[in-house]
Amino acid sequence: MKKMVFLLAVLLLFVFSAGSFALSVGYVDTEKVLAQYKGTADAKEKMQKELDKQQKSLEKEKDEILKSKADLDKKSSILDKSKVAEQEKDIQDKAEKLQAKALEMQQKLVSQEKEIMSNIVEEIRAIVQKIAKEKNYDLVFDKGVMLFGGEDITYLVIKKMNE
Repeated sequence: MKKMVFLLAVLLLFVFSAGSFALSVGYVDTEKVLAQYKGTADAKEKMQKELDKQQKSLEKEKDEILKSKADLDKKSSILDKSKVAEQEKDIQDKAEKLQAKALEMQQKLVSQEKEIMSNIVEEIRAIVQKIAKEKNYDLVFDKGVMLFGGEDITYLVIKKMNE
């Protein structure tokens, strides 16, 4: 990535030093766009609600397992050892299933978050392209890539995205 940025910078330097033509260059602070875009906040809120809902579900199942374990501990002195071992195995199986379910839910949420962020990034790209065409920019970079120069069009991107 650094080599590519360096090569791009050298290429741009060469193009500008040749003086054959001037490029119109802009840049966008993608992090700022993501932070100020209403859709990002809405997506985070939606994800948080889903996370809270799933955590409540898992917490309820965990409480049931802990209650079963506590009940078994109380009854273990009067129950047959084979019965106690059988119930302990059932509780252990339930705990393992709960752990697997929690991992599956976490992976699903991460996947959903990646998909949502990917869609938002695609929206940003589309709007940047539209602005670049409207304002006749030859090149538009992310702010993290720009070392010097260019015109900041971040505010235009945020304005269009929030419309």
